[in-house]
Amino acid sequence: MKYWKFPGNLSLKTQFTLFFIFFVIAIYSVVVVITFRQLTGITETISSELGIPIVEEAAALIDGDAFEALSRSLDREDPYYEKTRLELLALKEQTNCIYLYTMAPAGGNFFRYIIDGSAPPDDKKRFSPLGLEEDISSYVKPVARAMETRAIQVSSIDFNVQWGWTVSTYAPILNSRGEAVGFVGCDFGADIYTQLWSQIFLELIVSGGFVILGFAGYLYLVNGVDKQNRRLRELKEAAETASLALKNERDTITAMKDALNVGLFFMDKDFVIQDHYSKALEEILSIRDLGGRKFTGLLTSHVKEERLKNLMEYFVLLFNRSRLASHNLSAKMLENLNPLQEMSYIDPETGGEKILHCTFVPVDRGNGKLFILGNLQDITGEKKLQKQLAEEAVKSREEINRLKAIIKKFPSAPQNGITPDAGNSSSLA
Repeated sequence: MKYWKFPGNLSLKTQFTLFFIFFVIAIYSVVVVITFRQLTGITETISSELGIPIVEEAAALIDGDAFEALSRSLDREDPYYEKTRLELLALKEQTNCIYLYTMAPAGGNFFRYIIDGSAPPDDKKRFSPLGLEEDISSYVKPVARAMETRAIQVSSIDFNVQWGWTVSTYAPILNSRGEAVGFVGCDFGADIYTQLWSQIFLELIVSGGFVILGFAGYLYLVNGVDKQNRRLRELKEAAETASLALKNERDTITAMKDALNVGLFFMDKDFVIQDHYSKALEEILSIRDLGGRKFTGLLTSHVKEERLKNLMEYFVLLFNRSRLASHNLSAKMLENLNPLQEMSYIDPETGGEKILHCTFVPVDRGNGKLFILGNLQDITGEKKLQKQLAEEAVKSREEINRLKAIIKKFPSAPQNGITPDAGNSSSLA
């Protein structure tokens, strides 16, 4: 078996440099791909969980036969058109989706908008009038699957110049003969992708800095090699320097990746965690199989009884939408009311203490189903760093005060080369 080798005319220094660069790029690529897939999966899961109930309810509002007749006549005066448009608009206003619409085939990859519930007709930017045709080549596959299988389909994250990053859910519209005559579409914004690319760009800068530092250190060590023994020794030192640079870079990228891991979960009115939650939640709490368990029950040994009672009252407030509306409570005000913004958590596996940052927001998933979306983040490292910085600041102030005291006691420097006598030295001591 023959192994690939560098061309013989390349020096050992060049060969090692090329290997170093390739190895760093390989490590970084793996971390970026893993981070990218994790965030994509979380975004698509949350969007599908929110979108499926909406398109189910929207499809239930539509009479398939009347829709089919309207898609042929394109008559804006048809009473069915205005009645259904208002129903879809009302449904859309109750959710946090950005578009809710229906379309029917117009031939090939072209479809016609039939009833658009995304916005009122006077909103020229977001409303699509009856009969407007559009080439849906960019998202025709999930639409085709929905109409062929007569089942709800969820798209992957797509980018459109007009709408940005979106995740869409599609439900077929069936007539009385069971034929798919169109579809209901529901689009959610996926702005996390913008954050993702910003994070990746930051990682590129950090890793590039480490590569440059490592490469500069390597060149400094191997420059001027003139003897074989010296060359071998400097290559060894360069290898050690490169390994340290790689370890530091790997640790930095791993820390950045872990910082993106947050514990996301849905909680119902009985404070029960739903089955679909992020894997990071188990890692943060060191508890497996959290689906079906009460979130408040997990906190009984970590939170005082009075604080836990206040937390449950806060959850009730989030579930009561009428009280939120009557008090005009903004998202910032609700966050300030949260009694569990920061908590001390004892890891049940290790017994160590963690500091967790917790946020909660109400989410309406349609049909009167209201849930709380919880977000837990482990900020133990940040807190330790803050404490360390505070201790160092106190130490620095104490040293400055001691220096000021010495200067005040001996304000003038020795003159004419005369040094303080023994008595003065003793006094200084």
